[in-house]
Amino acid sequence: MKVTGELIQQHGAALADVKLDSARAGELAIEVERLTNAVAKAAARVDFNDEPARFAALLAAARQQPGRRK
Repeated sequence: MKVTGELIQQHGAALADVKLDSARAGELAIEVERLTNAVAKAAARVDFNDEPARFAALLAAARQQPGRRK
């Protein structure tokens, strides 16, 4: 599913009674999609029986990759 500004606006209004303008919702959509992709990639690399801290370590390692936005 593509994360859009409209989706962010709908969820903000429905779940938290937060109203966002289109520009801010678009900015948040980019960040939500980036984070969602990072979590999905990290989740694919861990097993249910792995140490729980491994997941956080994989996310941190992805953040440290050259060329990544911080």
